[in-house]
Amino acid sequence: MAKGTKIEWADDTVNAEMGCDGCELWDPKNKVRICYAGLQTERMLSKGPLKGWPPAFDEPKIFPGRITAAARWKDLTGTARETKPWLNGLPRMIFVNDMGDTFTASLPDDWLAPELGIMAASPHHWILLTKRADRQREFSLRHTLPPNVWPGVSITCPQDQRLRYLMQTRARIRWVSYEPMLAPVDWRPWLDGDGRLGLDWIIVGGASGPDYQSQMMNMTWLEDTVKQCRDANVALFVKQDSSRSPGQQGRIPDELWVRQFPKMKAS
Repeated sequence: MAKGTKIEWADDTVNAEMGCDGCELWDPKNKVRICYAGLQTERMLSKGPLKGWPPAFDEPKIFPGRITAAARWKDLTGTARETKPWLNGLPRMIFVNDMGDTFTASLPDDWLAPELGIMAASPHHWILLTKRADRQREFSLRHTLPPNVWPGVSITCPQDQRLRYLMQTRARIRWVSYEPMLAPVDWRPWLDGDGRLGLDWIIVGGASGPDYQSQMMNMTWLEDTVKQCRDANVALFVKQDSSRSPGQQGRIPDELWVRQFPKMKAS
């Protein structure tokens, strides 16, 4: 569990589970090892087992009590963030399980269910992210997600099946992490002005880890995503350029540094 994070769109992270069964970014058997969480876990465990970490990245582990502890963190609603002014005034934004996948297949289907009441009773916003959009959808059909719990899916290219499952997920806010951008995406089928029926929020970013040095963000894809979101009045957050051109002084022009958050919708 970590209070404070370098992730631009969140105040903090909490890892109630850590580890993942693999995806297009993490498939060691086929020599695909470009997932930040996987690489970081391997580095931390390189000298042996470590308290508070899973035995290995591909052996996901649940850590009870971490969400309860995070729920006690101070309410940040209405406050300013000195280093992240785009978060000013918002509730504390907590990214859940940045070092794993909340709905990875080897975890029990309903492991997160006992935590929902704790999350609902807190003043914070809890941001979920998965590549197993099918399991997330089924979870939302069995358990009502509180309005302050935002389910999202991670894509790197036009992975329409994940987006279809997300659209079938019962939630007040639904969002997508488009990072790293490995191919252009036509967002129009998934956008409906103001997010009434479609996506509420898209986060985009270039490859951010040292293992992505050859993967540069495509500015045309970014420009197209910004235009589509503006046309549909859907919130967009541009997270970062690629590692070879990091930060706000990189190649991204000022007009594309959009940092918005979705507005809460009535039930």
